Formats: sequence, C-alpha cells, structure tokens
Amino acid sequence: MNVLNTLPLIGAILGIFLALLIAFGKGTHSKNKAAKITLVAIVLFNVHYLLDSWAFYHQNTEWFGFGASYLHYHLIGALFLLYTYYLFKIEVNFKFWGSAIILYTILRWMVMIPGEGSNIEKILSTNEFTLESIVFTVDYAISLLLNIVLLILAYRRIRNLKFSVQLNQAERISYLWLKNLLIVAIVIYIAILQSSIISLFNEEEWMFYLKLESLIVSLFCFAIAFTAIRFPVFAVYGDFEDLPAMTRMKYANSSLKSEESEELWKQITKVMDEDKAYRNATFRLNDLAKKTGKSLHHISQIINQRQEVSFSDFVNQYRVREAKSLLGSPRADEITILAIALEVGFNSKTAFYNSFKKITGKTPSAFKKGLKSVSS
Repeated sequence: MNVLNTLPLIGAILGIFLALLIAFGKGTHSKNKAAKITLVAIVLFNVHYLLDSWAFYHQNTEWFGFGASYLHYHLIGALFLLYTYYLFKIEVNFKFWGSAIILYTILRWMVMIPGEGSNIEKILSTNEFTLESIVFTVDYAISLLLNIVLLILAYRRIRNLKFSVQLNQAERISYLWLKNLLIVAIVIYIAILQSSIISLFNEEEWMFYLKLESLIVSLFCFAIAFTAIRFPVFAVYGDFEDLPAMTRMKYANSSLKSEESEELWKQITKVMDEDKAYRNATFRLNDLAKKTGKSLHHISQIINQRQEVSFSDFVNQYRVREAKSLLGSPRADEITILAIALEVGFNSKTAFYNSFKKITGKTPSAFKKGLKSVSS
C-alpha cells in the first residue's frame, strides 16, 4: 500500500478532531467568535481537501463531491488573512481584496463546477494537452499565487504586531512558532508552484507532487491552526476579556475591595493625565503595573470595568485626545500630521490614522479641516 495514498485519510480524521477542539474548546478564542469560526473553516476546508485527495488517489470518483475541494483551493490564503484581522481586531476592509476574491471565485466556479461530464474529474483524469487542461493549469497557478500573496499579507500583520504586554518565554515561543510557520507555508506554496510548472508535462511526476502537496500543505495548515489557538492574545491588547477563563475567574473572585479599586483607578489616571506616560510609544501594561505596584491582571480588569476597553484602546484614547488638541492649536499649521502622531505616542502614521478614525469617526485631516471651517 502506498503510504502517500493513505495519509490524507489519517490527516482528515485528525483534522476533524482539531476542528472539534477549536469549536468547543472553552479556552479557544472564547470571546472572539469570528476568529473561532474562521479558524474552524480553515481546518474543515483542509479536511475536505484531504478527503477529496484520498478519493482521487483510490480512483473513487463516485465519492460525493469528487473534485469539489478544488473550488475552494484559492481561499486558504484569504481565510488566514481574515483570521489575522479578526484575531487582532483589525477593521476589515473588503473593498479591494474582498471584491477581487469574490469575483475570482465566481469565475472559477463557472468554469470548474462539476456537472454533467464533471470538468474537474475530466481534467484530472487525463494527461491530454487540451484547452481544458490549459485553463486548469493557468487557474491552478493563479490560485497558488493568490494564496502566496494573501499569506504574505497575513505574515506582515503578525510580524508588525505591537504588544501591550511584555512577552514571557512561553508567549515568545508561541508567537515565533506562528510567525515562522507562516513563513514556511509561504515557502511551501512557492515550491509547489515551481514544482508544478516543472512537472507539468510529466504525468507521473505531477501525480507524485500532487500527493506530496496535499500532505505537506495540510500538515502545515493544521500546525498553524494548533499554534494559533495558543497565541497570547492578551499580550497584544492587555484586555482582561482575552485572558483564559480560569484566570478571569481567579481575579474576579479575588477582586480588589471598592476603596482599593477606587485608589488604583486614581493612580492609573494620574500616571496618564499628569505624567503623560502614553507619549512613550513603547509604553506597556507592564510599565503601568510598575508605576502603580499592582498586577497586570488587576490593572487590566479595572480598565475593562471602568472604560469597557482594552489597555491598548485606553492608551490610544489619551493619545487621540491630545492629538485633537494639537490639531486645533496654532501649531497645527507649522508641523505635519506625522509629527503630531509621533509626539502623542504613536509609532507610525498608519497606527495613528486607524486609531483616530476608530475613536472619532474621522481621519486627522478631515478633523483638522472641520475645525478650520467652524472657526472661519
């Protein structure tokens, strides 16, 4: 028995268990349903792909939906990008990538949807050089390139993360694993594209690479999914709600007394209002904990209870408030918007624009223009 022919079935079974673990695990993105659903979709898409591969290798073309997994082959990169957006609570902009992917999906389905004479089955079952095989080859290459580009965008989101909490050793390892696995996935897709082109006119080689591809891609997809569920989300936002359920329960049960809570809140606002600690671009929850002498989790809990926001949003509110004041001052015409962003504590123009629009509903430029029109 060829091991490569059997492994897809074993991988599919493991994938189903992983999907169940993510879907019903209490500590797995329990407060982030969109991220959880997207991650489950990634795993299930790969399960379908593996089952389809297993059926194809065993010439079982009566298998329900044979070839149908190829219809969502181009969506893996898009799902990983969407997952990073949901996981890190980035505002999703579907205008460009969303429209392009939907349009390409419709075009692919019009050509590839199995029907009478199943296009996918016919193309995969012959080595004849026909118009259908040319269309299939071009489509396959475009799908691979699309996955590569979107995986690179997902990696860039993770690589450029600014953490609100200093990572401990375990969190650093989890972060590096996820980042490095995405790099490996990108390299694998590039290698698959190269090997597919090389073996295009050799049926035996092409079949071997196809089997190897289904195995390697799915293994890395499952590895990324398993690593992602252990990602230290709390370290990104410092949000009490992102802590594991047991930790939240522990701190809720040992909450500060009302007078202690009030005193801690005064200390926090003093650090922010008087010391203007938020102006430091590297200001973290750890720094606030040192200044107040309280635990990270208690401070995060107080901010969440008082303001109903994460630590990063709490700090950005102070930065945006000062930026609004500067945009309305005489200095606004003497310095650039980037200079204002850096002065109030943002480390980039993009981060400033995103936070400013999130809090005020306007871009800094529009806000500044609105102030001028009112004064005139």
